[in-house]
Amino acid sequence: MKLLAAGVLALAATRALAGDQALLSKDIGVDPSKEIAEARIFEDVVVAPIPISNPTVGSGLAVVVMPFYHLGADSPLSNTAVAAGVTSSGTWGVGVAQSTRLRGDKLRLDGFLGYVDLRYRFYGTGASAGTNGTSVPIMQKALAFAPELLLHVAQRMFVGLRYRGVRVETALESGSLPPAIAEVLPNSITIVSSGFGPKATLDTRDNDMTPSSGALVELRTNFADKSFGSDFDYQTYDLGANYYRRTGPGVLALRGYACQASGSTPLFDLCLFGSGGDLRGYEAGRYRDRSMIAAQAEYRFPLGGRFGAVVFGGWGKVAPSFSDMGEEPDLPSIGAGVRWLASEKARVNLSIDVARGRDATSFYVYVKESF
Repeated sequence: MKLLAAGVLALAATRALAGDQALLSKDIGVDPSKEIAEARIFEDVVVAPIPISNPTVGSGLAVVVMPFYHLGADSPLSNTAVAAGVTSSGTWGVGVAQSTRLRGDKLRLDGFLGYVDLRYRFYGTGASAGTNGTSVPIMQKALAFAPELLLHVAQRMFVGLRYRGVRVETALESGSLPPAIAEVLPNSITIVSSGFGPKATLDTRDNDMTPSSGALVELRTNFADKSFGSDFDYQTYDLGANYYRRTGPGVLALRGYACQASGSTPLFDLCLFGSGGDLRGYEAGRYRDRSMIAAQAEYRFPLGGRFGAVVFGGWGKVAPSFSDMGEEPDLPSIGAGVRWLASEKARVNLSIDVARGRDATSFYVYVKESF
């Protein structure tokens, strides 16, 4: 459901319809639980028009309106984000995300409600499907609801429970299905996924938007079950770890990511290479399977004034299981980009990247950093 989250706030498809607050529009860098770039501010309201460019859903524009407010004298800012966007592929979406900080940030209550109409190309499942390059245009219409409750348990660490409910309609946009794709994708299907799962976060970063030191480690799980109203019983696990350190005139940023999905997982909830910044240079979901690993490094350095630049490289794989990784093709990524400091107060960058993957070169425009 990651494509849903990105489609709603950024329409830069991330994981096919994983309406997940934590992954909400990472492809363009808008995280509704944190402050974002300021386009206009009227007291405690941020209005941010966001240009979009992404190989999965094309180019377009999203607009986010986010009021900030305190819910207690000792609590950090809470916020509500309302977003809408459209892209050149015909993809559009609307959504509302809530980030609530209570009891001096000892209690966090977050949530997301959104609808997206996605138009993109489907290649099938497995690394071989992505390598072959045979695809069909599909439409996915999804409604998602994803609240979560987190409790502070130690310094900079939170644990809690999240729910995720999704209804996804998938249909072939035009033409007939190639045999390899027809095996995994019927002409039309509607799936309901409903499940609960624990979540844990460790965050020692010095800044949410452009960190220069510290680490961010997040574990997200989902246990979809028929007893919760789901059409299928399955489980998904996502583990991501970022590390930041000042090196020379700039910042060295490192990231590792792993994903695992059980049998009977719907196509939209498999591990999707190219989503959430893992990795740039790939259409989200061209390479998808039940297991995925990715690692990348990026060096961020100033150019002068409000301008900066980055160079990055990474590697990853998808496979039916982690034990099968050695048999699958490598998925490398290399690229560079420029940064413009859009908001000095919030330290938010407008980012433009060019990345080369195994199959193509991709162009990205988004807010914030890739990770």
